Amino acid sequence: MSYKEGLSISYETSPDKKRSLADLIFGDTDLAFHYGYFKEIFRSRALALKGLYDNQTWCESSAKILDLVENCGGKVKVQGIEKILSVDGPVVIAGNHMSTCETFILPTFVTQYKPVTFVVKESLTTGKLFGPIMRSRDPISVGRSNPREDLVAVLEQGTALLKKGMSIIVFPQSTRTTDFTPAEFNSIAIKLAARAGVPVIPVALKTDFWENGRIVKDLARIFRNRKILITFGDPLFPTTDSRKNQESLLNFVVSHLKNWGTKVND
Repeated sequence: MSYKEGLSISYETSPDKKRSLADLIFGDTDLAFHYGYFKEIFRSRALALKGLYDNQTWCESSAKILDLVENCGGKVKVQGIEKILSVDGPVVIAGNHMSTCETFILPTFVTQYKPVTFVVKESLTTGKLFGPIMRSRDPISVGRSNPREDLVAVLEQGTALLKKGMSIIVFPQSTRTTDFTPAEFNSIAIKLAARAGVPVIPVALKTDFWENGRIVKDLARIFRNRKILITFGDPLFPTTDSRKNQESLLNFVVSHLKNWGTKVND
């Protein structure tokens, strides 16, 4: 496991980027955004059912959602991408979970360097719409009704995937939320990484551009005045005490969220 220094990779939406004609025509109704979103979902689903939704296709699909976000007025800034490839082999990427947005655009920044999958709730793998797509990514699914069973599933399945070279994205929270409660940010990512002997790459996310819907979380408003901010941090190595790594991960997330003006609960 080697650490490669001296690299700096970032991404930022061009300040000259204009909203698409379709988005301008529909104004603030968000119809262009949701049309483009579901169009890409159905395309991806069809490919997954044919067994054609591989890591590269997932990366391209994620990039299309990123383009859609920018075409609908979203401004994106991603920093610290070099942290993902600063260590050889698979990693656990862990951070806060704010909205649907990160699940769709993170892959385009990760899969270019490492094959990756998610820890997801079981319902996402069994649903008719998203199920084929999620199953094609060989995710770790958890029921969220029995924390002990979920922990065992993540540790056992996650370790097996990491040993095969597959990196894993984990959101150690019970649900997506625009504010952040440190007490609800568990240590499952750190435990998985320690067991598998791989680093954790922290990630802080501000993605409230895409609001969580009240009835259907994926179907909600977008806020063009809210910038999408994603920052990856330095690797946390498994040779360090797990409690210290958990503290470092939590501090990384909290400090960035506070700097970005996100509410952090006591």
